[in-house]
Amino acid sequence: MYLSKIADQHPEPVAALEEVRLALGGVASNLDARFVEAGTALAHTYDIVEKLVSSLERVTNALDREGTDAAIGNMRSTADRLMRLPDVQAGREQALGAILQAGNALKSQIAQVNRTLRFLRICGLNIKVAAAGMGEFSDFSDGMFARLDIAEAEMQGIAREVERLAEGVPDVLAVEQQLAAECAAVVPHVPARLADDAVALQQHQAELAKRAAQIADVARDVRTKVGIALGALQIGDITRQRIEHVVDGGRLLDTFLGERGEISPAVADAVRGHMLALLAAQAFETVTDFKRETRLLSQSLHDIRPNTVALLELKDTEGSDGGQHEGSFLNVLERSVVEVESVTGQLREADARSQQLGNATSETARNLGERLKNVHRVKKDVEHMAWNTDLRCYRMGNEGRSLAVIASEIRGFSATLERISAEIGGSFQQIAGAAETIVDPQSDSEAGQSLGESLECIREGGRKMRDGLSGLDDDASQIADILREATEKVDCEEVSEMLASLAAQLSAFARPQTEFADETALLLSELLAVLAGSYTMASERVIHKQFAVTEEPEAEVSVTFDADEDDDDGLF
Repeated sequence: MYLSKIADQHPEPVAALEEVRLALGGVASNLDARFVEAGTALAHTYDIVEKLVSSLERVTNALDREGTDAAIGNMRSTADRLMRLPDVQAGREQALGAILQAGNALKSQIAQVNRTLRFLRICGLNIKVAAAGMGEFSDFSDGMFARLDIAEAEMQGIAREVERLAEGVPDVLAVEQQLAAECAAVVPHVPARLADDAVALQQHQAELAKRAAQIADVARDVRTKVGIALGALQIGDITRQRIEHVVDGGRLLDTFLGERGEISPAVADAVRGHMLALLAAQAFETVTDFKRETRLLSQSLHDIRPNTVALLELKDTEGSDGGQHEGSFLNVLERSVVEVESVTGQLREADARSQQLGNATSETARNLGERLKNVHRVKKDVEHMAWNTDLRCYRMGNEGRSLAVIASEIRGFSATLERISAEIGGSFQQIAGAAETIVDPQSDSEAGQSLGESLECIREGGRKMRDGLSGLDDDASQIADILREATEKVDCEEVSEMLASLAAQLSAFARPQTEFADETALLLSELLAVLAGSYTMASERVIHKQFAVTEEPEAEVSVTFDADEDDDDGLF
């Protein structure tokens, strides 16, 4: 292939051979610096891309998934609580009225019980007088007095607790009225806005997750292309080595012929012409590979730029609302939630006070019930004692008639006490029912709940976004500048043309031989063997073989190539 190509070219030499060799050496030395600089620039680009991706990942992961879910749930529950608050408040206001009503009824019922207990005490005194010292009836009176003391003490305790409960209701009722006014002012638009904010935060989180996946895809592509470009930069080192081998081959030729001054000019010309034809072929092949690889390298660098731009576009989408910077959504959301937090402060305070009263009322109702049980036991004991007195009076005949009348009165007052106690029990049930209405079973944890945790989550997300986005524009600008610089370094059209021109000039001195005299063949075989030992790439050996004086045995060539390729060609 190259034998025929070189044989067809016999232009007039445009420069001395030594000048061509010097020019080729100059190109080789400059190539190394050019591609080393491009490699350094690309490595810097890789580092900046890694930094850019890391920053964007911090942005897309600014909202901790678990924390954000908790914030969204908090916002929604608060919005739902506020939305239900008017109905809850109206029910509590009615319950407070029921407590006042039950309290007033209890005052009357307690007075009736106390009056009945006094009558029973009088009855006990009458039995003691009528019995005229009869021991068993005197004991009966003393036992009844002891039980009446218990009942009176319990009724005093009930009266105190009812009074205490009634005293707290007006204040809480006033708070409820304030709460009603607050509800009318903020419901439904404040809870509705908070619910919308929760939905927006959830959608924003989903969008961030989607964008994180996009960033990861683009980043992987950028990393891959930069890695490919870094690998492709080896063409500079490959070209430098091959040109140096051509230059060294020219020096080897001069030294070889100089050491054999006794050979004839014709033989020397044949050796020189064939050797220069080989070197010219190596130069042409080097130029062809260099042009092809540098164009591919330039294209791969151009292909990286759109992906880096895509990373920045993914970043800019966050600031699309009103042209604000990344994280503006969280800033706006934070202000919105802060406003709701301020508005709901008084609502939560009023709500909490009603809850406190409801809990206290429930406790009071339980205590009153226990006290009433003690009154019931006293009533049963007194009634039982009255029946025993009746039996004793019956055995006494006419002497026990007056005592029997008193015992009958005791049974009547016991029945009255039972009736009034039942009414008191009904009032207690009314109070307990009102307490259940006041205490919203879903609000025990929500009554004092604030949006503080949600705000902290949103603020922390905003801070992470601001930190992640700081300096992104500078990084992007650096990437663009470095890629442009690297592209300019490896844009070697001018170098390629210069190499092509020098290869053509070198070929002007080439005279490939097709038939070899014995002396020429011997000298060329020796010279080509020395030159072959300097090769580091298989492509050089392929061209060299086309200029061999004699065909080498396939086995020997195969073994030689395998050994060299194992040693040198792995890098290329």
